[in-house]
Amino acid sequence: MNCITTVIRMKHIIFFHNKLMESYNKSFPTVRLSHRRAKDKQWVTRGIKQSSNHKNKLYKKWKCSHNPVDEEKYKSYLRIFKKVTLAAQTAYYREKFDTRINSIKQLWTNLSKISSLCRSKTTTKIEKLIYNNEEITEPFEISNKLNSYFCSIGPTLVHSLKSCGQSDFKNYCPLSNKDSMFCDPITPDEIVRIIHNFPNNKAPGSDNINTKILKEIIDNIMLPLIHIYNLSFKTGIVPDLLKVAKVIPIYKKGEKHLPGNYRPISLLSIFDKILEKLMYRRLSNFLEKNNILYGYQFGFRKNYSTSQAVMEVLDNIYQHCDNHEITVGIYLDLQKAFDTVNHSILLQKMANYGVRGTVLKWFESYLSNRKQYTVLPDYESDLHSITCGVPQGSVLGPLLFLIYVNDIQNAISNAKIKLFADDTNLFIHNCDPAQLFARANTCLAQLSEWFSVNRLSLNLDKTCYSIFGPSHKDMKGYNLYINGKIIENVDCCKYLGILIDSDLKWQDHINYLHNKLIKFTSIFYKIRTKLPQEVLRMIYFAFVHTHILYGVEVYANTTLNHLSKLIVLNNKLLRILQNKSVKTHNSELYRTYSTLPIHLLHNYQLLVFIHKYVHQRTKLPAVFSTYLEENKLVHHYNTKQKEDFHINVVQSEMGKRAVKYKGSLL
Repeated sequence: MNCITTVIRMKHIIFFHNKLMESYNKSFPTVRLSHRRAKDKQWVTRGIKQSSNHKNKLYKKWKCSHNPVDEEKYKSYLRIFKKVTLAAQTAYYREKFDTRINSIKQLWTNLSKISSLCRSKTTTKIEKLIYNNEEITEPFEISNKLNSYFCSIGPTLVHSLKSCGQSDFKNYCPLSNKDSMFCDPITPDEIVRIIHNFPNNKAPGSDNINTKILKEIIDNIMLPLIHIYNLSFKTGIVPDLLKVAKVIPIYKKGEKHLPGNYRPISLLSIFDKILEKLMYRRLSNFLEKNNILYGYQFGFRKNYSTSQAVMEVLDNIYQHCDNHEITVGIYLDLQKAFDTVNHSILLQKMANYGVRGTVLKWFESYLSNRKQYTVLPDYESDLHSITCGVPQGSVLGPLLFLIYVNDIQNAISNAKIKLFADDTNLFIHNCDPAQLFARANTCLAQLSEWFSVNRLSLNLDKTCYSIFGPSHKDMKGYNLYINGKIIENVDCCKYLGILIDSDLKWQDHINYLHNKLIKFTSIFYKIRTKLPQEVLRMIYFAFVHTHILYGVEVYANTTLNHLSKLIVLNNKLLRILQNKSVKTHNSELYRTYSTLPIHLLHNYQLLVFIHKYVHQRTKLPAVFSTYLEENKLVHHYNTKQKEDFHINVVQSEMGKRAVKYKGSLL
């Protein structure tokens, strides 16, 4: 009886989908854009065209009649026309450079069009593909082989791992959670809120229905949509129509005929994204309420950020250096971690954390029978099944991965692993080099065992370590090993987008930022006369300020001498965009854009962190909950400074760079 009911319900979902697609195809038939229309500027509307024609008629009339009255009419209308076109142009470019609705890639595309950085080009065609030593030239077959390759990445990596008992992963799992997760019913307001927060410029999935269209029709399809979503939660079944991904291969680098040089971008149906967001909110609330996620996991969590993760790590290093201890920082690289997640292990871990019953059945349905097809210009591959890994391009995928790796904290007993999703890092401290390396090698052996039983693969070629401390250069004769292979010792390594050098002088990261931003000088010279000042300001904050701001709490924690080249370049970029002379004082440049020089921005960001610690501590990661302490907690004397933060005694200049010390002092 239950099977018959399920089949009937699935038929209702298919009927809804077919009716929706029929209406969509009828309402939006494919049309070819005329060459004349293609030449129009994007901000030119039909009304502006009509106004332009009227302006031209007034001009011709004046030139023919030479009447002062006609001249005044034309010039009066011209002034109004210029104001209207400028407003339309400003509104258009304001939307194009709004960082809230555009990705970095889209911002770069928009900037390229304005500054003519590159010619507009069509989608790159793959002329041939070499797959399993076979040369393929037929387009449909190329799309099929690419799709097969993308689907086989995870299983191939898992197959290459050494065999191990599948039950061993349970040794690291914590005690079973006594509470179980429950899915409360979905409300119309919840769906409307989710759809409203979707950006309009996201590419659609296999059904080609984008967010903009959905926002227009949501009132008409709300009732059947709520019924389908509530039905999914109630029965624990995710409709197969929502488990199909459209994959766009994006060329990375290297030889174009090798499939490994293409990155698969998965596009899911907007209706699947809504369902995932509904479940994401419920699962995330359950995990937070039960305090399940690891405290040093900074990835894909509300109120957790990469800059906070870097700041916490560097503060730790500064304090240990101040105590004359050596720190070894180990940066582990996982191969295709999201693609190699074992579904069986993931579901058992979820059950252990409290995701049971119908909710667990829902996730089992969500992960099973997933399919994808790869799209090339004018060609689509056949559907292929995905047997392992969390769904790429999904909302739930990253959160499921956090659950999968959550018990890594139990792999090592005498150190804290620092995580950002699949970025796994270990920082170990000791005064004695021999003890330091012995302890680090023990930790690496334990971590290697955990990776093995959880079917995750380490990329040993990209795994490396750095040494920090007063005698970090005198470590010859000591080595770190994983599975018998020596790990490379590097003087500088990128950690969450920040280049950390062994001397902690931040020269490498400052040079990296300088090289990244210097190319904007010529670009800004090209566009400064084309766009209104309001849009130019947005471009500065989208392309320059974001790079300067990220990690400024740590990399600007150095001397002005080291920062000078970046400060000078930032001044130059501001001067170009504002079209100011060289005699204009730098303070005026910053005041015009309401921002700060880099060294003051560093202090400001530290004070923002301190302010949040005082007034909004619940919005900081749990590891910062007792980060600072007030003087009244250290002593009981009734002094004027009892409400101030306690400033710890430091032994060196390195200790003065810690946020605990510098933030309290500020």
